[in-house]
Amino acid sequence: MSQIFARHLDTPLGRADARLKMALGFTMSVLSVLADSRFSLLVLAAGGAAICALSKPGRAQVRMILISCVLLVWGLMFSQAIFYNQFPRTILVRILRPNGLLPDGVNLYYEGLRYGMVQSLRMLAVVLTGYAICFTTQPDQFFRGLIAMRVPFALSFMAVTAIRFIPVAVQEFTAVRTAMRLKGYRPFRNGLRDTLSTEIASLRPILAGTIRRSEEVAVSIVTRGFAVGELRTSLKEERLSARAWGLLAAMAAVVLGMAVCKALFWLYQYEIYYASSLRWLYGIAREWL
Repeated sequence: MSQIFARHLDTPLGRADARLKMALGFTMSVLSVLADSRFSLLVLAAGGAAICALSKPGRAQVRMILISCVLLVWGLMFSQAIFYNQFPRTILVRILRPNGLLPDGVNLYYEGLRYGMVQSLRMLAVVLTGYAICFTTQPDQFFRGLIAMRVPFALSFMAVTAIRFIPVAVQEFTAVRTAMRLKGYRPFRNGLRDTLSTEIASLRPILAGTIRRSEEVAVSIVTRGFAVGELRTSLKEERLSARAWGLLAAMAAVVLGMAVCKALFWLYQYEIYYASSLRWLYGIAREWL
């Protein structure tokens, strides 16, 4: 479990400022929303994979990334294959025949599978970038970055405190699952109803542990004289280098340029505004974005 939450601070991404990494995550999120074509989504997914590779994840982390990405892609493909409502569509598998409640029945469509696979690329870009940021950022570094961005101290402190206790919560969840297996519990062995009630009951010790831990942290903070409203200083002052400022400017330019390009194309598409001198831009937006 400790290998999954290991931090790789000696990597190129690990040595970067926390604000730069947060800006990178924001950039990938915005671009994944603006991109629509297969080419642009594939480029974003490849960029996310390259960023994740820069974090140099360990073997356990690579295994977790692969499992989560496979589940993500398959989940989107399966859901889109069932609920795909565009035409034409080709039935691959018929799950339920048409009836009075469902005139078309429940089917798996080939076009839905393909559409879900393409759309999963936008999610992969964000997820892989998020993994890279998590693997290369210590909570205190994240905290200093939030403070340097003028985020209120109380919000920054609560966010970082929650992040610090994620590994502890995961360890408690693993311990509860191990205890359940040692007692002979197997999902769906005694039916769906028993499985659901057991799974809900298994959350109680985890919730109780979370509440107890939050009370201990609150008492510890109060006894140490912590006050949110007082002026606080840091031993290390966060300063962005000229290279970091250049990267931030480049990311802002890419996001702004793509947003303007897509906005002008949408205005042209809905016949709101058209300029003949921008035909080259409309072509780029249609073919590549």
